[in-house]
Amino acid sequence: MNLIKKAILFYKQEGFWNTVHRTGEKCWETIKRVPVILKEQLIKKRCLQRLEKHTKGKRVFVLIPCIDWHIPLYQRPHQIATELAKNENSLVLFISDQYRYDNFACCSEIQENLYLFSHRLVTDLNEILKSSSEIIVIMGWMRQTHLLKKFFYHKLIYEYIDDMSLFYYHTPQMEKEHYRLMAEADLTVCTARALYEKAVPYARKAILSPNAGDYDFFHNNREYPVNKLLAGKLDSASCVIGYYGCLAKWFDYDLVIEVAKRQPNWYFVLVGYCFDGTAEILKKIELSNIIWVPAQPYKLLPSFVSAFDIQCIPFLINDITISTSPVKLFEYMASGKPILTSKIPECLNYRIVTTYEDADDFVIKAGELLQLKNNPDFLAAMDKEARQNTWGARVRDILENI
Repeated sequence: MNLIKKAILFYKQEGFWNTVHRTGEKCWETIKRVPVILKEQLIKKRCLQRLEKHTKGKRVFVLIPCIDWHIPLYQRPHQIATELAKNENSLVLFISDQYRYDNFACCSEIQENLYLFSHRLVTDLNEILKSSSEIIVIMGWMRQTHLLKKFFYHKLIYEYIDDMSLFYYHTPQMEKEHYRLMAEADLTVCTARALYEKAVPYARKAILSPNAGDYDFFHNNREYPVNKLLAGKLDSASCVIGYYGCLAKWFDYDLVIEVAKRQPNWYFVLVGYCFDGTAEILKKIELSNIIWVPAQPYKLLPSFVSAFDIQCIPFLINDITISTSPVKLFEYMASGKPILTSKIPECLNYRIVTTYEDADDFVIKAGELLQLKNNPDFLAAMDKEARQNTWGARVRDILENI
C-alpha cells in the first residue's frame, strides 16, 4: 500500500499526535534497517547455500503471517510455526517483512527446523527449496499475496484469523485478495465460527480450527514465582483479577474501571501491549487497584498468572470480537485458574468458562469463582478441557485436511 495512503488511514483512525509519533518511529526503524540490508547483500550467497542444505528432502512449510516474530505477543502464527517444526522431516520458514520488531539479514534460526526468512529474498526460494520433498504455503496476510507469484509451491493453506475490520488500513483491494485466496487455496482454515460461516460459500475447502494453548508450558509453570514488577502492589488485595494481551479498542475499559471503583479491594493486573493508544485511559483515571504492566516476554507470563485469582477476558462484543478465538483462553485453562469472560461467542463453547452480562454480573460471577478456585472437581474439568485444545491437536487436524 502507498505509504501516504496508509498514513491518511492511520490518521483517520488514531488522530494527529499518534500519527506523528508513529511516523517518527517508522523513520527511525527504517534508518536502523539500512546496515542490515547492506549486510544481507554481503552474506546472502553463503547464508542461502547453508539453508538449502537443511531443506533437502524435507517437507517445507513457508509461513506468510501478518505479524513479525518478535512482536511482544506470542500468537497463532508463532505457535503454528513452532508446532510444525516439531514434525518429522519438516522445516519451517517464517517470512518476516520486518515491519517493526524484526531486523535481521537473510535468515535467522529460531530453533531447530524453524527459521525467520527475509521477505526481500523470497525470489530466492526456488533455488533454496529445489531439493525439498514438498512445499506448503500457509498464507495469513492478504496484503502479501504478491509474494505467491515469486516462488513455486505444491499446496496453499489460507488462515482466516480475524475480521478484516480489525485493521485500520482495510481496503477494497484487501477484500478482493481475501476472496481470491479462499477460492484458490487448497484449504481455508477459519479460527472462529463466524469466520467459517462467511468462508463456506466462497472457499474451495474450509475447516473450523479455533486457537489453542501451549498446555505444557502453562501447566508446568503453575508454581512460578510472582514477578518482581508486582512486588508490594497486591498486599491489600482480597482478589486479583488478571489479563494479558492486547489493550485496544475492543477491550472494555469502562467495565474494568466500574468494577474497580465498586470493589476497592479487588485489584486488576493488566499485562498489556498497547495496540492503538486507547489504553492511555488507564493512566488518566489513576485508580490504585488497576495496575497496567507493559507487554512482557511470553516466557514471563506465568510469573504474572501466579498472582491471579481469576483470569479474565473483558472484551466488548462487536464485529471484531464476534470473530475472535482468544489464544489466552486456552492458556488460561492450562494455568488452572478460574476464567471469567464477556459473552464472546467463541468462549461460550467451553463448559469450564464463566461469562458475564455487565458490571453487576461481573461482580457476582467473580465472587462465585473465588469459591471455586481450589475445588478439585472444577480444576480437573478445566485441565481436561485444556488438554483437548492444544496446538498439537490443531496442527494435526490441519495437516489431515490438507
